Formats: sequence, C-alpha cells, structure tokens
Amino acid sequence: MEKIAIVTDSSCDASDAELAEMGVVCVHLNVQKADGTPFPEDNSSENIEAFYDYISECKDLPSTSCPPPTAFSQVYSKLADEGFTHIISLHMPHAMSATVDVAGIAAKESPLPVDVIDTQCNTVGQYLFVRRVAQLRNAGATRAELLEAIEELIGKTSVCFMLDTLKCLVKGGRTGKAVGLAATLLNIKPLLTVDPTGEVDMFGKTKSVKRAASKLADHYLKLQDKFGPLECCFVHTRNLPGVNLLREALLERNVDLLEVGVRQAGPVITTHVCTGCFGFAYIPRATV
Repeated sequence: MEKIAIVTDSSCDASDAELAEMGVVCVHLNVQKADGTPFPEDNSSENIEAFYDYISECKDLPSTSCPPPTAFSQVYSKLADEGFTHIISLHMPHAMSATVDVAGIAAKESPLPVDVIDTQCNTVGQYLFVRRVAQLRNAGATRAELLEAIEELIGKTSVCFMLDTLKCLVKGGRTGKAVGLAATLLNIKPLLTVDPTGEVDMFGKTKSVKRAASKLADHYLKLQDKFGPLECCFVHTRNLPGVNLLREALLERNVDLLEVGVRQAGPVITTHVCTGCFGFAYIPRATV
C-alpha cells in the first residue's frame, strides 16, 4: 500500500507548524544578513515581522541561498525510516533558484522513489499548490493521481502583486523579464507575476496603490476567464491596507471570490521584493 510523503521548501511562505498540520515536510532555504548572521528559518509570524523591521532599515540587503543536497538527503532518509513508500518534492522555480535542482541531486541517492517537481510558482502561489496536493493526498489520492493533478496545476497557479519599490528586486538580480525596466521606473509601482516558465514578468505599472488594486482586480478577471473559477489567497509584505483595497476592487467587479486567507510573504521572498507589496495568489478551484 502506498504511503506518500510531501516535501517542499520555505519559499512557500508557510510556517513549519502549518505545513506539519497538513502533513508536509519543509526544507529551508538560507537567509543571511550582510555580515553572515543567519535569520531564523521558520516562517512564523514573529520571525516574518522581525524580518520586515530589519529589511526596512538595512543598508545592505540580506542574501538567500538554496539548501545543500544533504538537507534533502536527510529528510528523504528520515521519511524512509518512517515507513513512507514514495516522496513528492514540490519546489520553487528553477528560473529563480537551484533548490529544485539540488532536490533532484538528493533524489538520485534517496532510499525511496522521489518525484521532484518544479511548481513554476513561489510564495503564496507555491503554498496553494502544496496545500492542494496535500489535500488530495490526505483524501486518498494515489501517486499516479497526484502526479496527474500536479501536471494540471503547473502554469495555472501563481501570484500577481504590486511592488512598492523595485530596489530590492534590482539589487537581488531577480527581475527576470522585468530586467529592462529603466532606473527611472524605480518611483513607479510595477505589477508583476511569476509566469508559466517561473520568470518574473511585468504586466502593468501605476503610480498609486489604489490604481494598482484596480489593475490587479482587472488581471484577476482575465485569469478567471482563462482558467475558470479560482481560489484566491491575498499576500502582502506589511501592506494590509493594499489587500483591503484589492478585495474591495474585486467585489466591485462582482467576482465570485473564494478567499482562502491573507498571508505574509516570508524572508526568502521579501529579500527580493521588500516591504510594501500586496497582491493575490490563485489556483483553479478544486473540482471535488
């Protein structure tokens, strides 16, 4: 009989306790201050708030790095000892991090079969992705059924958000397709998404938070037309007022809003986007 373990990484912006409650194991990326001091790994609300305080004031940005192969190897071996028969390992895009590649290296030496998946999404989009797979697994889906569901979700699950500033994204070198933005745009509020290839892409820009909320709501309608009914999870980096404006804009458009919460992006993601962001993550609604 199959006993399937699910593994993810900390760019999904869920706390260890939340993931454990879903039956998911987290391998943590590393976030360090410029002097090499590491930040706490767990995406607890306390750790996230402390990180927001730090990045709002620091001169030199923290750095992020993927886990070593041994971190995955230890997790995979432990799951084998616990009696699991298969592992599905769900990770942030290759275009953004080598994490999924490192997981693949460890998978080759794992005592269990491991399906390493590039989810093509991160932050709360990745959370929704992992959450859905865990829900299906917990409802009794087989490995084959889970892999089929995962294939359907890739490219249809992501995040759309407004940046209050581009400075962290530019300094961190994570602009992707948005790299052509001129320095003069640093005072503009770009609207970004993680596209189906895992790259950051700009789909609009504005000068005000209220206008950004309106444009994000319009983009939500386009996604709904393309993918059908969606589940929505709001995300922000210390910009709850922006989330409230976005929710109002969606309701004004009579969106059939299935909201699954409001979440904060953690240190891995906030290192590159800074505070002041807000937006939404989306996933096709469950059919059962």
